Amino acid sequence: MKRSLLNFALIIAGSILYTNLFWQEQLGLNALLFSLFAIGAASWRWPEALRRREVRLLMGGVLLSALLTVWHNSLLAKATHVISFILLIGFLQPEKVRFVFFAFLLGLANIIEGPLTLIRSAGDNLPRKGSWQSAGRWAQLTLAPLGMGVVFALLYYHANPRFAQAFDFLWERFSFSFEWGIIGKQAWPLLRGLLVMGAILGASLLSPLASRIEGLLPLSLPRRRKRFYLWAPGPLGLRNEYRAALIAFGLLNGLIFLANVADLRYVWIAYGEATPQELSQYVHEGTYLLLLAILLAMAAVIWYFRGNLNFYPENEWLRGLVFLWLAQNAMMALSVGLRNWHYVAHYGLAYKRLGVFWFLCLAGYGLFTLYQKVKSRHSLAFLLHSNGWAIYASLLLLSLLNWDLAITRYNLQANTAEKIDVRFLIRGMSDKNLFLLYQHRDRLVEKSNMSRNELDKALQHKKEVFTHRIQNKTWRSWNHSDARNKNYLSRTKMVKQ
Repeated sequence: MKRSLLNFALIIAGSILYTNLFWQEQLGLNALLFSLFAIGAASWRWPEALRRREVRLLMGGVLLSALLTVWHNSLLAKATHVISFILLIGFLQPEKVRFVFFAFLLGLANIIEGPLTLIRSAGDNLPRKGSWQSAGRWAQLTLAPLGMGVVFALLYYHANPRFAQAFDFLWERFSFSFEWGIIGKQAWPLLRGLLVMGAILGASLLSPLASRIEGLLPLSLPRRRKRFYLWAPGPLGLRNEYRAALIAFGLLNGLIFLANVADLRYVWIAYGEATPQELSQYVHEGTYLLLLAILLAMAAVIWYFRGNLNFYPENEWLRGLVFLWLAQNAMMALSVGLRNWHYVAHYGLAYKRLGVFWFLCLAGYGLFTLYQKVKSRHSLAFLLHSNGWAIYASLLLLSLLNWDLAITRYNLQANTAEKIDVRFLIRGMSDKNLFLLYQHRDRLVEKSNMSRNELDKALQHKKEVFTHRIQNKTWRSWNHSDARNKNYLSRTKMVKQ
């Protein structure tokens, strides 16, 4: 069998498998099964790509995130699985790319190009000599037999009840539960399957362009001859830019020093003196502005150290001020983390509070890579490369935990200074924590202002929504989180009876 014909067959087979696994289903065991098929097909299609470390890492990331989807079934695990798939498609291209951001964009572009891959694979297998004669022969070998088969199948179906019964039985087993009355909705998962398989097994038309653009972005800065530096022309332009940077970072260090001294006084030493209202205002209004300040601080370093200022022979003072500036921003990040932790100690965990910790960890790594950039004269491409992989690795690591359960357990067990937001645990979170909420109903009443009756009604509503969601799902959507809730509710029902 020609390689192009087998590629075409794999796209069709993968699309049919995708439709069968995901039609009217949610992500679960089907994600793992399709990932195994897709990785096997990609390994056959791109054997040379398996020698790249990025491709092997992304294949592992796809399988790990699929396993976590089956186990936790969290939104984070599902999102990480989709991102891993897109990145794998980007890195599989014959024209190698290095940056995570480029691979993500290339993966998205190749998904859109999926139908072109199918058309190219089909075209490669059409006869080429004697176009009209070959087209007639092709139609004779395909369309005529298929048409005759359809006609006689319809005749036998309406003439022979036993044949109709056998045909219906086979159709129910192999037609993936298609209902022709809503063919538009049924065609959507098949189209998605064609897009995904076409992207995995096809080469993107934009791959050479992305590779050439990356070639223009070296990881280390080259020294370039320039006639103009900002607004100052002539040989004194670089010196003037150096002086401007020296003044700017001197001023910025003074300002952030005052901010850090204030944080040491009111965040590190005497934070317990704040009232709950002051604490809430301090966190909600101050935290996000300080996060923005850290991002702007990084941008300032990137701007001044974008070119020949890295090679200025007398820049020791400037580099020292920049290193001090980065260290003080790291101190500010710690202060933001501490005020966020104090807020958690008062009111418990929530998604946004965990998101602040995640952002601070990434910001800390970003400040470290900025230090490396200035110290070793790296380029902006180095920052994109390092921080892109850090973001993806952080998503994969965070997916290892079921944060719905972690938040619920912490808020139930911790001795917070204030009442916890039980309505958030019941209505604001997914149903992953349903069994925990039923197990600790007494604790929920104790730690909130909700009455027993109001709590029972809210839990009953959450239970009904969960039951309705999994009602018509099959083994394809199986995941451990839903199975645990279902088993607990079944045992509880049996005990009551």
